[in-house]
Amino acid sequence: MRKILALSFLLVSAPLWAQKQVLPALRALEKSAAQSAGYAALKNTGWIKNAARLSLPLRYAAPATVSLQTLERLSGEIDRLVRLSRPGAGTLRSLDALKEFVTASAPARLRAQAAALARLEFTPEEARLFLDFYPFLTTPTRFSLENNQWILNAAPAFKKQAAYVKSHREEITSALKISELDAPGQLVSAIGPEARLVMLGEVHGRASQRRQIVALLKAYRAQYPGRKMVLFSEFLPDKHPRCWQPGQAVPADFFETNPAFSNEVYELGRLLDMEIYGLEDLQYTYQKFGEMSGLEFAVANTSFRAMPVRNKYWEGIIRFAMEKTRRTDPDAVFFVYAGNMHINKSVMESLPVMLKDENPVSVEFRNGFQNGFLGFLLGKDPGRLAEVPRPYLARWGNGKNYSKALGFDVQVLVPFEEADISVPAAK
Repeated sequence: MRKILALSFLLVSAPLWAQKQVLPALRALEKSAAQSAGYAALKNTGWIKNAARLSLPLRYAAPATVSLQTLERLSGEIDRLVRLSRPGAGTLRSLDALKEFVTASAPARLRAQAAALARLEFTPEEARLFLDFYPFLTTPTRFSLENNQWILNAAPAFKKQAAYVKSHREEITSALKISELDAPGQLVSAIGPEARLVMLGEVHGRASQRRQIVALLKAYRAQYPGRKMVLFSEFLPDKHPRCWQPGQAVPADFFETNPAFSNEVYELGRLLDMEIYGLEDLQYTYQKFGEMSGLEFAVANTSFRAMPVRNKYWEGIIRFAMEKTRRTDPDAVFFVYAGNMHINKSVMESLPVMLKDENPVSVEFRNGFQNGFLGFLLGKDPGRLAEVPRPYLARWGNGKNYSKALGFDVQVLVPFEEADISVPAAK
């Protein structure tokens, strides 16, 4: 009960995104310890069907590819100039803002950090992208000072990365193959048969992207019916006081007795008989409240001060579960379902960087193709959305893979829907 009261107090001032993540945990803490046998009973009566029984008509004929220039023209015709809505309170996101802050009436240590970053001579485009990945925090807290020192340490490597993209622009553009995505089987083929760790990244709150993830998991089961599939999720807690501990799978009937946790991805996971593991340590997430004065929750939770810590904890759960699963199912495939910043190979201290010995495949789901280093590659504003009229699949060809530079092995571009832009996005 003490935990419930503490989390409830912290939740009062948290924004909508935080509330959506924590409310299910609060409700779950209040549930009785008794677990329903309903799911097991349904399973025994054949409610869970084998992959062979799933109706999944797949078409593998690849449509004609399109160039980046063609995609740019198509997006330009319908682009409504919608930007990803990212909370910005307490952050600096541009070179001009950084320079202005140096002479502002702010604490001296924060201004000194801003001055040190400005001396690195970023171009406006480089600064825009760098500060999007690693926002500079302006609130006078230890949390902000630590965050800013971490990004100062990361800045030189980022500049080298940006210089590489600029100097290899022609080769990278030539290697990027884009085609219309008209069947989930194309995405399965792009991931390839050898992959055993697949990172699925989304922009939070995008229903259109979540449907694509569900379609991918269905198609993967149909393509590889004999493989055990395991799912790790950012959006589930790592433990429940009465149901499971870190490193244990979520009990099969948990979503029945705790429907506030469920969504279509987990419902499909149950249908496909997948083991599902939660990753997020709520205790760590909410102990930061004492250090986050003046910051939006989503900003603090995705800052460079917090992201590597969260990723390192997740890595431990993932490695433990992979090792345990492989003892009985050495051919198992593991999917990590999280925000794009967690699975981006060009972001320092991301999950694929930490798990590089597993040769992970990073699949980004986005609503616009210019965000991040892809926009930087095109010489465009990396924050411009560049909405697409229909789903597209971007992958690497010509025997090349520039995922370390641009962040993804495969990228799925999905049109916006009204439901997508009604909820603030988070990383």
